[in-house]
Amino acid sequence: MKLFENIYAYTWGSAFYDSSNSYVISDGETAIIDPGTYKSYTNLFGLLKNDRIESVDYVLNTHLHKDHCESNQMFMKKGALLGFDERDKVISQFGFSSDLKLGKAFVVGNTEIEVIRTPGHSPGSLTFYIQKYDVAITGDLIFEGGIPGRFDLYGGDRHELVKSLEKLRELDAEYILPGHKRIMKGRKGIDSMLERAVEMVGLY
Repeated sequence: MKLFENIYAYTWGSAFYDSSNSYVISDGETAIIDPGTYKSYTNLFGLLKNDRIESVDYVLNTHLHKDHCESNQMFMKKGALLGFDERDKVISQFGFSSDLKLGKAFVVGNTEIEVIRTPGHSPGSLTFYIQKYDVAITGDLIFEGGIPGRFDLYGGDRHELVKSLEKLRELDAEYILPGHKRIMKGRKGIDSMLERAVEMVGLY
């Protein structure tokens, strides 16, 4: 599904509940964020073709849990370069190495992506922010309804998750593109959800 001129979203329903949503930035070059599992790959590949996305130059991961990154190698086999925060290697069941050194920004064609460290769900979790559209691609940091990401998994950290949620509030994003379920829209509503998520984390 095309969200903006250069941004596509592929969000899954119950059929692929165990695979992450995938997002694509296509602007001369193409990057896919969180390709998901093998299970959803065939559907994802078909949807990319329907949107006339024939090749992928970069694979970026918000984090390295299986449901977000298992299909990395399907694109890497075709020449895509991989980028993630190396801190997440300690929680990964795969032997991935990052081809890209992700600093504070990464450019796909003419689209600049701000790379923001948002640990808590995992030690190397990242948020990708596209200021041009006020879009934050957040992985498993927060979900609709203000549900915070889990921090009880290996490598998770409750205090870091709170800091990351607060960091996301500072962006004033108009859209949050989460790792699972539906896209969130509207700054006022998003701020309320982030506030609720912080409160919920504090209850544990």
